[in-house]
Amino acid sequence: STSKEEAQTNTANSDIKTIVDGWYKTNIVDAGYSESVEDTIFCNDRSTPGSAATGLSSDTGLGYGTNITAYGATSRVGGPWKTDKTQPSFVCPNKNDAFTVSNEEKGNGVLTYPVGLITADEIVAAGSGKYNTSNTAYYLYNPNSWSWSLSPYYYNGNAREFILYAGGNLHYMGVYSTDGAVAPVINLSADYARTLQGDGTISNPYHGKY
Repeated sequence: STSKEEAQTNTANSDIKTIVDGWYKTNIVDAGYSESVEDTIFCNDRSTPGSAATGLSSDTGLGYGTNITAYGATSRVGGPWKTDKTQPSFVCPNKNDAFTVSNEEKGNGVLTYPVGLITADEIVAAGSGKYNTSNTAYYLYNPNSWSWSLSPYYYNGNAREFILYAGGNLHYMGVYSTDGAVAPVINLSADYARTLQGDGTISNPYHGKY
């Protein structure tokens, strides 16, 4: 690509999008649960705040071609260059990165189904703590595997994404890796959420009526 706009055209499906779309079709659409899911934003924050914000001295802030670039979440939740940051945000800086199916007022309307992945900001807000700090005592901890997030980390010849590591911590992995788990995320509709029982604790999690 020769410009940031060209690099972020949203025209090609990723391998993971194909996987989560297939999961959604089988487990939600074909199972008759579509009415219970809301078309809300999945933020793949590809903003490029630059080296002063991300802490990476070689960060060009350009976001295209072979230019070294760190992306938005790095400036909020930390990395090897800025490990003191623990300020997750749920505001999507660019509408082009706000992925939706048909809601074009708040999002870009390019998704096939309302399904995505967790973001780096959500991992931190859920309890991981700052970058590379292990936490085995919160609900996202899985000792057996690590999983991909939706948040780009940085590019320096190889693209890297934030991941939820097996130790319960926020880390990163190159997109060339084929070892990570894919954990689809959906947003329940307000009408369905009001029917849930439980209080969200480990002993009494939220659940539908049986």
